[in-house]
Amino acid sequence: MLGFVFSILAPPVAAQKQKQKPQKLEKSYQEWLDRDVVYIITKEERNAFLKLTTDDDRDQYIQEFWELRNPIPGSPENTYKDEIYKRIAYANATFGSGANVEGWRTDRGRTYITLGPPQQKEVHYNAANMFPLEVWFYSYTHPSLPPFFYVMFYKHEGFGDFRFYSPFIDGPDKLMAGTEYINDYQGSIQAIQDSVGPLIARLSQSLIPNEPIDSSQGRPSLQSDAMLATIKGLADNPFTKDELNRRRALVGSVTARIMIPGQNLDVATFPARDSRGMTRLDYAMRFRQSSDLAIEPASDGSYSYNMQAQVRVYDSGKADRLIFTQEQNVAETLDKLKFNDITSKRVGYEGSLPLPPGKYHLEFILTDWKKKRAFQATKDVVVPEIDPSGVTIAGLLPFSSVVPYDSDNPDITPFTFAGLRFLPLGTNPLTLPSDEAIQFAYEIWAPPQDPAGYADQKMTVEYAVGRPGAEGGAKGLSDEIAKNQFDPMGTLVSGKKVPLLNQFPGSYLLSVTIDQPGSSKRAFSTLNFSVVPGFTRPDVWDVTDPSLAKEAADGSWDRERALCLVAQGRLDEARPWLRRALARNHSDEIARSRLVEAYSARKDFAAIQSLYKDAGISDETDGGTILQIAEGLDQTGGVKDAISFLESTLRTREENGALYLALAGYYRDAGDSKKAAEAESKGKPFLTPPASR
Repeated sequence: MLGFVFSILAPPVAAQKQKQKPQKLEKSYQEWLDRDVVYIITKEERNAFLKLTTDDDRDQYIQEFWELRNPIPGSPENTYKDEIYKRIAYANATFGSGANVEGWRTDRGRTYITLGPPQQKEVHYNAANMFPLEVWFYSYTHPSLPPFFYVMFYKHEGFGDFRFYSPFIDGPDKLMAGTEYINDYQGSIQAIQDSVGPLIARLSQSLIPNEPIDSSQGRPSLQSDAMLATIKGLADNPFTKDELNRRRALVGSVTARIMIPGQNLDVATFPARDSRGMTRLDYAMRFRQSSDLAIEPASDGSYSYNMQAQVRVYDSGKADRLIFTQEQNVAETLDKLKFNDITSKRVGYEGSLPLPPGKYHLEFILTDWKKKRAFQATKDVVVPEIDPSGVTIAGLLPFSSVVPYDSDNPDITPFTFAGLRFLPLGTNPLTLPSDEAIQFAYEIWAPPQDPAGYADQKMTVEYAVGRPGAEGGAKGLSDEIAKNQFDPMGTLVSGKKVPLLNQFPGSYLLSVTIDQPGSSKRAFSTLNFSVVPGFTRPDVWDVTDPSLAKEAADGSWDRERALCLVAQGRLDEARPWLRRALARNHSDEIARSRLVEAYSARKDFAAIQSLYKDAGISDETDGGTILQIAEGLDQTGGVKDAISFLESTLRTREENGALYLALAGYYRDAGDSKKAAEAESKGKPFLTPPASR
């Protein structure tokens, strides 16, 4: 793979020395470049490919191009590549008729190949007084795109193929078939609403659901056009390139890795609450065999390993919707004493995810880079909501040992609660020997309250262990817990040890139920496990995520928590976390763009102005965010502030058509028609790029 890195950055050495002109490509290579990857290849990659001089180099380049984008590098199945070719085939079969070109060349084909199938689709082919149109709805996780947006296509003048609809360039009157609506902004909107309803009438002004619109201005916002420009240039977007560079750095030192599905990866998870009352999900993922991680000797008598832990967090309701990825590379040199201590142990990795209450689908990948093998497992988890009128058992954590823990960072140390550090057992499946006890910890969550207010109140906790379906075999125990043991944020840590001596082999269910005097609500949680005679549980050695303190300090956790809330549609709760993230890291473009969107949705222009003064922008700030900041400056400081901001911004964004058109609008508002015309003539060509390069 290392050769691929060099080929991306510069042409081959031989080609540089001879200064050969790029050869004419054979048809298959030209089609790969101009059709198969035209919407996903960066300019740098395209130029590097054109400078290759042999078919062997081109074949290798193509192979490495796809491997760089492989969701699971090293896996023989590249789902991304397969998906792109499926999209091309679908586009050709569906969008080519009536366009007189292949389907992949059309605007609908381009969108389908770039973004995939829409989550929802609405068509109006025979609406009264309107040209045929289609509306596609997307929820997408690219940092430069809104979390939710629409793309509209219509037949210009009623014939030809469907093309992109631009609220600013086209305007609502272009959707109308009658001549009486030409240049009639308000009349067109009303006619659209009468014909096909309020949704399309709104989308004719903005393709972004939460964007405030003011129909009285007679000029739509440029936010939608900035978004369309981002879609058309997604391959060369700074965030796209950053992700490719990250993956390139990751695979640059290895040739491949073999992906082994989840049967060889053991995962334990536990929802926890910190001293501020914030929820998180602690996790441990472990190799099942001590030999799964290579710890190799060096000439100086030391030993070393090199592994990577990755967790991908998806929206549980939409398994293909990635919220964020947490990734950490861990390489360590060990002395002989430490090597002897861990050589027969299963090695694992412990981390924590800043998840607010909700349902999530998690994908765990643990890679040994020395053996070039990766182990994978998936798990659906729930971080429970806090019951405002009762208590909640967050989950049950079976553990093998517990030690006192005194640290400055208990809130970010996995499996650490109430001054104790637990070593979790694996839970998929959880297996125990018949001559041991099952010991487990759990957190009880309640609303924040002064513990003194509970006085002498107590809760009854009932424990039951039995074989499902077996009558009379359940073993029951009970305890009383004083409620004044809750901390001020409403968290109480408890646990129990239940002996398994003389239990028959088989599957068992552990249940914990809490009754509160004066309340009809009962809190409960369950855990499945198996009892196996003679089973010997191997020792484990877990590496704790070394970056947790840094990520908590630099705002990464705040951003990740906010992204979960955004995915759940809880924007009001997401805003303060985004603000914290950006305050801690002014270069966090994801936090900046999502925060400006949230403020813009509320028309909180003063907050946008304040945010800009505090955090500014960077070279990577996307066009949509810049337009919203310009609007905030215009609304709070005046049109001159917006003009000055856009003029300075365009010095490093000379091909952003939406920014030029916005600047033209502000020039017009300031009465400078000459500058407005100049800016408009510069911007329009960039908003109508050709379908292929």
